[in-house]
Amino acid sequence: MRAAILLAAGASRRFGRRDKLREKLAGRSLLDHALANARASGAHRILLITARPIRARGITPVRCRTARLGLSESLAAGLAALRPIEREALIFLADMPFARAPRLRLAPGAEAVRPYFRGQPGHPMLVRSGSAREKLSRGDKGLSGALRTAFVRGTEAHVLDVDTPAALRRIRRLVR
Repeated sequence: MRAAILLAAGASRRFGRRDKLREKLAGRSLLDHALANARASGAHRILLITARPIRARGITPVRCRTARLGLSESLAAGLAALRPIEREALIFLADMPFARAPRLRLAPGAEAVRPYFRGQPGHPMLVRSGSAREKLSRGDKGLSGALRTAFVRGTEAHVLDVDTPAALRRIRRLVR
């Protein structure tokens, strides 16, 4: 079975004092966009990884108390919360409002597959859960370069993220 892990525990240091995930884009919060993408992915369960408790309908909340140590801590918390039957996991980032899951399939021998656009790897990333747990590094590196990864053609939506207020303004202009 396939689960979705939505990473939403970052400190958003580059965004400033406002709660980035509550910022509106096309009438909905960034978090609502990311949850909609995870729901549309076909995953049977969605795990929402946060540094503080957040409730959302139809999700499994997972609190990561060590999120301040880097992205890998959140990812480790999500992977640890998977059930044994969940052999694949789609990894979504909460600050990527348009990153829908293309029809991702793991090829024989591949441990992961992810979209790319103009040479830039995107999200969501589909991983074999066991391989991801085994090869996860700590800090902000995550699974980058650790897994045998196949790439599929993506779109700009798979690489657009909201790291700064300027990035949010740019994406708002694109949406109009």
